[in-house]
Amino acid sequence: MKFMILTLLLCFSTFSFAWGPTGHRTVGDIAQKYLKKGVHRKITKILDGQSLSRVSNWPDKIRSDPENYAHTYTWHYTDWPNGVSEYDPHNNSGSIITSTDQQIKILRDKKSSKAEKAFAIKFIVHLIGDMHMPLHIGNGKDFGGSSCKVLFHKKPTNLHKLWDENMLEFTQLSFTELSQYITKIDKKTLRSYKKGHLLDWAKESKIIRETVYPKNFLDKKYCDRDNPLPMDQWPQLGYEYSYKFIPVIEKRLLQAGIRLAKILNKSF
Repeated sequence: MKFMILTLLLCFSTFSFAWGPTGHRTVGDIAQKYLKKGVHRKITKILDGQSLSRVSNWPDKIRSDPENYAHTYTWHYTDWPNGVSEYDPHNNSGSIITSTDQQIKILRDKKSSKAEKAFAIKFIVHLIGDMHMPLHIGNGKDFGGSSCKVLFHKKPTNLHKLWDENMLEFTQLSFTELSQYITKIDKKTLRSYKKGHLLDWAKESKIIRETVYPKNFLDKKYCDRDNPLPMDQWPQLGYEYSYKFIPVIEKRLLQAGIRLAKILNKSF
């Protein structure tokens, strides 16, 4: 049992988190803006007064309690290799698509207890955010970019953490500011973001994923864990990379929030 927990911890730690606290709170805050009033009341009651932004990071916090929650660690991601058009839930690590779907079913089941619904809501909020972070739909080779060492404004990091936290931190915006700024969209765009479901949204992340790797380092030697490159050979990313991809991050956070609200509104 201890060996299994240790293995899961190592597996989870290599994939890190998605968006970090600011990103997940932004997704929760955006979703709350689009909830129907009755749904908002019911969710608030189930969560004992807590907001979606407040509970959004709980599924990451509980990794400090492997005795009770180790089984959830692989829910946060999945692999969808390059060149594979159809997703196969049985032949890769991680289960974000199937696990999210399972929690949605629990939330919609009238027989589920209040505690079960609260657990489901917390994970749905979080996993929808994770699903929209491109590197949480991994290529199966570099632990969601965690193996890919890069320099961001001359500071060492990895590609996963860069998308998870570093670029959001670079904006110097709080989650409420970010939520306020990126929700200014027209009705046509709103309708387009509501389209599709879990597999469609994960596929969007897969498509985006391969664009985030530095183009002048296609051999990806900087992603080799066994033969790591010296730091002076890591890709150096800065303003040009931020200018290109911060709008992508903002769009994915907004889509995640709108789609989360769509799922919750249909669940009550």
